[in-house]
Amino acid sequence: MNMKKKLSLIKNGTSRKTTFNKRKPRLMKKFTELVTLYDVKACAVIHSPYNSNPEVWPSREGVEEVVSEFMEVSRKDRNKKMMDQDAFLRQRIESEQAQLEKLRDENRDLKTREIMWGCLEGDIDVHQLGEKDLQDLSSTIDNYLNCVTNRFENLKKNGESSSSLPPLVVPDLNVEEDGDIPSIDGSTHQSETNRLAIITTTAADACAPNITNNPKS
Repeated sequence: MNMKKKLSLIKNGTSRKTTFNKRKPRLMKKFTELVTLYDVKACAVIHSPYNSNPEVWPSREGVEEVVSEFMEVSRKDRNKKMMDQDAFLRQRIESEQAQLEKLRDENRDLKTREIMWGCLEGDIDVHQLGEKDLQDLSSTIDNYLNCVTNRFENLKKNGESSSSLPPLVVPDLNVEEDGDIPSIDGSTHQSETNRLAIITTTAADACAPNITNNPKS
């Protein structure tokens, strides 16, 4: 993995000037590549403490032409992708946060599916699960049952064989790992759906408050 450099001001003045003079030509070269390779219009204005006059690229006339065309664009369109370093960093942070949230959801979904199959195989006791796990488990099972039920309803409605219908599309629940889910004759389907329904009911019971009816004296 490539390590990204942290951008910060070079504190030493001499080192800062030396680095600036080295990187400036590279920046101009990058502008040249952008214009040549991608047929875009670009310009640069550099105002530094090391030169009393601003430096322009490709030329003063070239800068004026690009700026003039840019100003002819409506303010709304101009502002769409304009950003300074702060705006750029905010955009990157938002993008990384969205990616992180996506990964969390994927991990949560994987964990829930593992819990469901663990319950089906008897390796996990549903009564030992926390409230959040129970809620996610109930939702996952409901989605799976709906997909399986809809598949069989389509088979009955159309009176067609499984070979003439598109394949069953269900949530990514590792169905291929269990050869018993589902069969066209409905027997295995009934067995598995019953097991899933039992887990769903048990999960609901585990989430429900413990209410005891006290007999009247």
